[in-house]
Amino acid sequence: MTTTGAAGSERAAAVDGRAGAGPDVVTRWIGSAWSDQAIVWAWVPFAALGWLLAGTVATAVAATYAFSYSHQLLTLPLVYGDRDTFRSRAVVFTVAPFVVIAAVAVLWTQAFVVLALVGATWNVVHTLLQRYGLVRIYGRKVGQDTPGVERPLLFAAFGAALATAIASPRLGEQFRSGVLDVGEPGMNTWTAELLTDARPVATVLAVPLVVLTAVLGVRWWRQERERPQNRAKHWYLGSTLVMFAIAPFAPMAALLGFIGSHAAEYYVVVARSLRSRTQTKPGSNLARVTRVLRPWPTVVLFGVGAVWFVYWSMTTSVAMAAFVVALSASALHFLYDGIIWRTGRPAYAVTFRGVIPSRTPVGVAPE
Repeated sequence: MTTTGAAGSERAAAVDGRAGAGPDVVTRWIGSAWSDQAIVWAWVPFAALGWLLAGTVATAVAATYAFSYSHQLLTLPLVYGDRDTFRSRAVVFTVAPFVVIAAVAVLWTQAFVVLALVGATWNVVHTLLQRYGLVRIYGRKVGQDTPGVERPLLFAAFGAALATAIASPRLGEQFRSGVLDVGEPGMNTWTAELLTDARPVATVLAVPLVVLTAVLGVRWWRQERERPQNRAKHWYLGSTLVMFAIAPFAPMAALLGFIGSHAAEYYVVVARSLRSRTQTKPGSNLARVTRVLRPWPTVVLFGVGAVWFVYWSMTTSVAMAAFVVALSASALHFLYDGIIWRTGRPAYAVTFRGVIPSRTPVGVAPE
């Protein structure tokens, strides 16, 4: 629930700032308890996959990355499979693919290191902002209309997890051993060298980042105790911090959990939005499809096909070409995701009512 208007903002501020009354503690889910708990712990199966297949991690990596890339492909039918969505930004949706593919192709041949670093950074920021967006939704459901320190806490915790993982010899050894090579042998040589060079810096940064995370965690809890609390938010945020905490001991498990759960969350959100669309906009293209197949079977069928195609591409001789296509799809996903979840057109935004508050798009940090 999101308060709107000046009166709503004043009421929310009064609730957030009340003194001496003692904050309410309730549990408010976005969907149902079982589906939200599935989102809360979505990282566990992927982390377990990386842990159990420690000797042949390439299989787990390929499968998880295939699933991750499939959710990026899911954005394309949301844009090009529905006239209302396409017409909302027709020029952007027409021109963007040509610009993105050309840019990726140039960077691939002229500045691969820049492309890899930008792509990795973009993925990390996008994934963290999606987690922050869900935290804010849970907070707003109990009247937390002003953000706390959740965003810096999430970024600091991720930084601490990354620094401690790189500082540990485990991750570099896995890359050098070849068990992470997907497709052609030796393709991770550059990554192994980068990790070796970065290890001294990570060792220096690890302790300050862990301390910063602890300080922000204490500050967050103090803020939280002074306002209405949502146990569902605590479950989600706490589960995220547990995932980051295993990074020093099982870096690949934490990484696979991080990227796999991000894609799983997106599938759930899209399925919910399609279900809403069948009720609010029955004449749209996607509504006609989901009215026959139902939203969840539609999303699952798309996911299975996309995962199979991406996995096949990554593990065959076309792996490099598939990587270029995947980077292009990723860039389009980041661009389109921000547009379709915060469009200002009321007729289109109503299709997401009850799924994501209009001020809190998935993948985009709320203001």
